[in-house]
Amino acid sequence: MPPYVGRAMPRREDERLITGRGRYAGDIHIANLLHVAILRSPFAHARIASIDTAAARQMPGVVAVVTAQDLTQSARSVSNWVSPDQAQLARPVLAEQEVRYVGEAVAAVVAESEYQAQDGVAALEVDFEPLPAVADVMQAREAGAPLVHSSEQSNVGREQRYTFGDVEAAFAGAPRVVKESFALARIAAAAMETRVATAQWEPAESVLTIWSSTQGVFSVRQAVADALEIDPEQVVALAHDVGGGFGPKGTVYGEEVLVAWLARHLGRPVTWWASRSEDTATTVQAHGTRLEIELAAGADGRLRGLRGRVIHDLGAYPGPGNGQPNNIVPHMVSAYVLPALDVVAELVFTNTVPTGFIRGGGRPIGNYAIERMMDRLAREVGVDPAEVRRRNFIQPQQMPYDTHFPRGRSSTIVYDSGDYPRLLETALTELGYEELRRRQGDRPGGKLLGVGIASCVEEAGFGRGEPARIRVADGEVRAWVGSTPQGQGHETMAAMIVADRLGYPIEKVAVEVADTRRTAFATFTAGSRSAIHVGNAVAQTATAVRNRILEEAAETLEANPADLELADGVVSVRGVPSRSVQVADIFPDGLEIEEQWKAPNPSAYSSGCHAVALTVDPETGAVDLQRYVIAYDTGKVINALTRDGQLLGGLVHGLGIALFEEAIYQPDGGFQSASFLDYTIPSAPEISASIRLVPRDTATDVNPEGIKGVGESGTIPSLAAVSNAIEDALRGVRPNARLNELPVTPLRLHRLLAG
Repeated sequence: MPPYVGRAMPRREDERLITGRGRYAGDIHIANLLHVAILRSPFAHARIASIDTAAARQMPGVVAVVTAQDLTQSARSVSNWVSPDQAQLARPVLAEQEVRYVGEAVAAVVAESEYQAQDGVAALEVDFEPLPAVADVMQAREAGAPLVHSSEQSNVGREQRYTFGDVEAAFAGAPRVVKESFALARIAAAAMETRVATAQWEPAESVLTIWSSTQGVFSVRQAVADALEIDPEQVVALAHDVGGGFGPKGTVYGEEVLVAWLARHLGRPVTWWASRSEDTATTVQAHGTRLEIELAAGADGRLRGLRGRVIHDLGAYPGPGNGQPNNIVPHMVSAYVLPALDVVAELVFTNTVPTGFIRGGGRPIGNYAIERMMDRLAREVGVDPAEVRRRNFIQPQQMPYDTHFPRGRSSTIVYDSGDYPRLLETALTELGYEELRRRQGDRPGGKLLGVGIASCVEEAGFGRGEPARIRVADGEVRAWVGSTPQGQGHETMAAMIVADRLGYPIEKVAVEVADTRRTAFATFTAGSRSAIHVGNAVAQTATAVRNRILEEAAETLEANPADLELADGVVSVRGVPSRSVQVADIFPDGLEIEEQWKAPNPSAYSSGCHAVALTVDPETGAVDLQRYVIAYDTGKVINALTRDGQLLGGLVHGLGIALFEEAIYQPDGGFQSASFLDYTIPSAPEISASIRLVPRDTATDVNPEGIKGVGESGTIPSLAAVSNAIEDALRGVRPNARLNELPVTPLRLHRLLAG
């Protein structure tokens, strides 16, 4: 039988999902279920003078009204992703004395129906005393007095410095220096499924079960256990199907803690689900970042050093946003020989919803910075943008390549493999780069033609241990993985690997995911880690099962295990199929093994080059994509169809960030983009370009299966590639055009062209 791994196979998950048989967090229907609605702050910053709950408690169907004072101390805040020195600033489950962003939870009403709960919220009376607020990260940074957290010295939560090489020497007398400032708007994840949580307490077993739309059931389990002050083994966290995550659902939220606490204290199952506007206003957002970058080079454009500052918006509370610079700054190195770097990252509090990771977790920001600067450098030197990249690429013969970027206290980032020049040349050829350059003066229909390129190196994968469990019994195989997918195809991927290792038809391999009862602790799903970590964990466990079967069969068949074959539940002697034994006869009670793959190096480095041709209408500022090419290197492929889907989905996400998406706050913290009426995401008409995916894989030995990761590869370079192309187009009429802000909306383009 030909191997499954490497094929282009439809995901087995898709049939149930597209036929309406999926089971999302909102599909949990339990008898006697109570519904929660939450009163949220209309102010970006205010003191809570009083909360009058009397009228709400008398409303029909209302079972309970809860404020912060009603919660036990352990359930009053959620502190995952919060550093110990910021513990006092952890995001509250319900605000107690002060609200710090529009949408912050203040009180909860529990009722027999959702409508009754909403009516109860309408009956609550809260006396807010407005306080000064600041929503702009640069204004917050410059404010002399603390605004967001009165306990802080200023709005700057902390500074982090990243440095290697001699930057002062790099800039001293450098023949070429380019300097720019960039601004990236806030973005929301806009997942298909909003956040939902349902909890049920079973007093006889002292077990709390919670169903959540999450990227990490084990993180939810731990947070709920801490809040309820019970052992984690008393919490069962489940995520059957999750309609998109993209990073924000890797955070544990107060609503998950709240429904768990209510279920236990009320003795009835409790559910909460967010409306679209509620989800957008309260779920972790990303970016809102300002960049101040200087790049030094020789007269020929060869890089000497990079220095600068990253001003990153934390929002009102610390959380995943704390970790953004750890991804932003390393990805400023990209695919280039960069002798020196010195970047300071400032984390700034604002009166806005907290920030975190969305599709790339800061990687697109760092890549955007260097790739935009490479185009600036090309213009300064007077060469084509492709040529300045050729002159600076790390060469394939230099692999593995030590970037000298510090990783922890005693190591540096080392790229394991890649051929960056080949990726560039492939992308240029497939795009028809030279012909497009010749056509740029034609201006068909009065439109401006622009061409842009961007290279990238993606750090894919993190975490030091990943479990998998496999059971063979009754002629079938069942596998469990603890990782929590939101569309990555874990079930199909794991089934393909298991079927190959054990020689079973894939139809006989069942896979279950995201159930804290079934495996040891598993890291949440993010950072392009699934294929690397889950794939290697499943392969290792399946190999252990195979070896155990062959060892036992060898005694029965009186043969060397190396001479045995395993296929469809039968072990036979190679070349003598009559000498065989059923696996079921060797293990009449079944065989079950759980192993944990412990990565000596948790990351591998994917790479790619994006090239795009587009037109800009100078009258309207409309951008029309014509061709898009992604040349990519993601190592060994498990499922070619899934890999293509990840690249295409990632690209669309990146195009949204580049051209459409913007979570807009007023200067006083008012939120303007809570629904899809005001927050624009790309759809089919906006993505009508011809898209070409071209693999150019190189081998890696940093993990046994040779996998690199692909989940964010489509997003990371797209921001810079599109921006470079638009700026290239604008220079057809404005030679000194400088495009320094995302998203590149028609309004911004029109103003730039008119100004």
